[in-house]
Amino acid sequence: MTSLFYSPLIKYRVDVLPSSELKKENINTKALVVIGDGIDREKISEDLELNPLLVRIVGKDSSKEEVEYNKVVLENAWLADLAPVEEIKSIDRRSLLRGEVKKAKKVDKPIYLGEYCNGLYKACNVCEFSCPYNAIKVDKKTGVNIDYIKCTSCGLCVASCPVSAIQFPSLSQNSIFELAKVKGEKRITCYKNTKNRGVKIPCLAMLSEVDIVLLKSSGNLTFECPGCEFQDNLKHFIEVIKEYNERIGGISFYSPSEKIEAKETKEVNTTPQSFYNRAEARRNISDELPYILFDVSIDNNRCTLCESCVNWCPTSALKLRRNSGVEEINFDPKRCIGCNVCVNVCPESCKLEEGKTSEIPPNIASLTKVIKVEKSKSVNKEVRKLVGDELVRCRVCGAPIGSRKSLNHVKKIMIEKGASCEDEWLERCPKHRAEYAFQKQFSFNARFKPRGDLR
Repeated sequence: MTSLFYSPLIKYRVDVLPSSELKKENINTKALVVIGDGIDREKISEDLELNPLLVRIVGKDSSKEEVEYNKVVLENAWLADLAPVEEIKSIDRRSLLRGEVKKAKKVDKPIYLGEYCNGLYKACNVCEFSCPYNAIKVDKKTGVNIDYIKCTSCGLCVASCPVSAIQFPSLSQNSIFELAKVKGEKRITCYKNTKNRGVKIPCLAMLSEVDIVLLKSSGNLTFECPGCEFQDNLKHFIEVIKEYNERIGGISFYSPSEKIEAKETKEVNTTPQSFYNRAEARRNISDELPYILFDVSIDNNRCTLCESCVNWCPTSALKLRRNSGVEEINFDPKRCIGCNVCVNVCPESCKLEEGKTSEIPPNIASLTKVIKVEKSKSVNKEVRKLVGDELVRCRVCGAPIGSRKSLNHVKKIMIEKGASCEDEWLERCPKHRAEYAFQKQFSFNARFKPRGDLR
């Protein structure tokens, strides 16, 4: 949870200084862009008593634009002071004599923002599913828990979260949105790149399709990956780059194992703005590009139209429609944020042995559900029908009570549990079911009367 003293509305004041002027008396801000080569960011931060996540190094040959880009990132680094703290043991003799056995250091690992999540964790587990290192667990009571011992800062959870509830302290989602508003060509790489050029981020894998589109909207992009043990995590990122480079051009990518040259730039319709989170930004992307929309499918043979997915959908991307004796579920791609809530609340999963559905591994559970949510290559934004069935109305008053499938499912469950289930009772609204049950129990034509008048 973020502190009340921190807010994305807060902008840091940033100093830009050459390395020759790095003296404590010259520092008037807590965020600093240093121009120079061969500079150790950690040492500078320690000497100047600054948060290392609020210090950025750019090379002497960097352009004014690159300095400005890094400045914009720091101006919006409101999460830097909330970074997790790691204790480092001091082993030198002087530290031991002084009693300074341990010292604390802020580390650039993702943090969970409960205000952004806004209760979505109760049914969403996209971040947990995205982590290949088993470092994230979603608790339906407390929220998202990150194991910083297992966490590798690969950024996959950051890219996957639909509402930006997981962010890096050194590069907030606001930094990306504001950086996208600054026009000009941008070079983006990671902290493991020894060259002090462009904008450095924890890992390219942290950038979602939405981030890439917004950054491209303000100028050409060059991505550089120096290559490390996590480069396999970039498979989807590279696939997106290739697809977007074909459609809108102006995107290049370089790594030891992959080289993508930028194609001719085409006009982009999307205009970067100050958004609150990635879900809001997704809805405002006007370019028809793959992976921006999500596709939801429902197995018509197994769906009982229980309406759980409709009732739980946080954006009303799934809606129930009743008309002319038909009940159906419609899907609006423009509203879907890919949170997987509909997948997780659907009760009609495949049954394991002895009817047990618990303890299904996440990678298998997604295959057993009636509903599937996938990033779509399609750009069709039209509302479409996913599943439908006959609408059953109350035999007494005509009020809609559900689909034929849902009623048959209820009847099947009741019979399996040894309860009687007559169609006369089943095909009534709750009020008239109670009346029917009362009449049947006492075997006479009774009607409910208002309280107070017993004459």
